[in-house]
Amino acid sequence: MKIALDLDVQLKDGILILKESSGRTLIFPKDHMVPKKIQMVTLAELSDLTIEQICELFGYKTRKSYYDIRRFVLQNNIGALMPKKTGPKSAPKRTPGLEKRVIQLRLSTDKNMYDMTPILNREGFPVKARLVGQILSDYGISKKNRSQRGKRTVPSLVDPGDY
Repeated sequence: MKIALDLDVQLKDGILILKESSGRTLIFPKDHMVPKKIQMVTLAELSDLTIEQICELFGYKTRKSYYDIRRFVLQNNIGALMPKKTGPKSAPKRTPGLEKRVIQLRLSTDKNMYDMTPILNREGFPVKARLVGQILSDYGISKKNRSQRGKRTVPSLVDPGDY
């Protein structure tokens, strides 16, 4: 199988420079992942090594990784070969300010975590009762019961009229 890439490839002082036919230029330092991925596909196509051996050589665990990278190289989709950010995509809701306010509310009122949630939401903290409960638990503060619906009584097994 032949690979047809429409790229002008230059290597200057260990820096890879790729120019697409559309005029876009991409510059990669020596230790960047994109040249390594291109090298992996090139080596796989030009050598007699198996895909498993190629993946092991370049540090990939599955053949699927190789075939995904190969598809992007053949499609000239350099953007898809770029490393992606990992980790949370949004900021955490649990902040020091929220923790402080939860503790203040709990100690200054008789509210439970369910009653505190709407108050915190009105104050600009977009939280749910579960997070409030976690904060209280982490600080060793009791969560208080949701409500007292009346004391539960144990039914007697003996009818008082039987005596």
